[in-house]
Amino acid sequence: MKVMKMMKKATALFLTVGMIISLAACGSSASSQPAESTDKTADAQAADAGTTTSAAASTAAETSAAIDKIVFGTNAEFPPFEFISSTGGAIGEFDGIDMAIAKQIGEDLGAEVSINNMEFDSLLIALQNGQIDAVIAGMTITDERKESVDFTMPYYNATQVMIIKEGTEIQKAADMEGKNIAVIQGYTGETCVKDLGFDYVSFKKGPDAIMDLINGKSDVVVIDSATAQKYVNDNAGQNLVIVEDNEKFASEEYGIAVKKGNTALLNALNAEIEKMTADGTIANLADQYAVAAEE
Repeated sequence: MKVMKMMKKATALFLTVGMIISLAACGSSASSQPAESTDKTADAQAADAGTTTSAAASTAAETSAAIDKIVFGTNAEFPPFEFISSTGGAIGEFDGIDMAIAKQIGEDLGAEVSINNMEFDSLLIALQNGQIDAVIAGMTITDERKESVDFTMPYYNATQVMIIKEGTEIQKAADMEGKNIAVIQGYTGETCVKDLGFDYVSFKKGPDAIMDLINGKSDVVVIDSATAQKYVNDNAGQNLVIVEDNEKFASEEYGIAVKKGNTALLNALNAEIEKMTADGTIANLADQYAVAAEE
């Protein structure tokens, strides 16, 4: 049985890989053009370049200035990314990696940020209906979701894992066949189990699935790696362990979703994610909340 290492040790690797993947997926490379003669002088070309740079800076400034409020939708049942804290969190009662990212975005853009907490399956519908401006909820970027919404560049890399009770004979995904499998409704884990062709029971909240496992009604819970680690830490003494199967559960990327066509907000969020990744803010937040999860 391969037991997953603690999230704190894996965070830097996930984020580094995530940036490499995201730059490859979201970046665009201009094709090389052959040198050719031109009537413009070097000074004129330099002037054009300066004008272009100035125009881009002006457009970016106008975009940021136009965003004075962002209503983020989330599902605060997904620690360490989003959860409700009785002692107060990054934004009101809401805390977690995503909530801290949302808070930083608001501060950088000078925008008021609020959180609308709802069921995960309702988030994209609420986004399309204009009830919220963006979704930040540990949401995996998929081709199916991209048909209805636009995603930012990825800001985090994760994978699906299996939580079992120590001693359960599950060492790989195929071993779940015939077992009582629990997933969370709408999460990527549900899609993975469905694609494997296994029967399962879905829960609206992660803690309910974990309790079903602890009580012996389920044999395994399939969920995102960082959240799995948080639940295992929170239930110390219950002999819960994490099993990986990297062949069946590929790496996935989290992104912030916006309504299709909302280019101004999308561009602003991409700029923020790029900045916070480059200066280590997201890595530090992931590490900070991982430590909190271990305590």
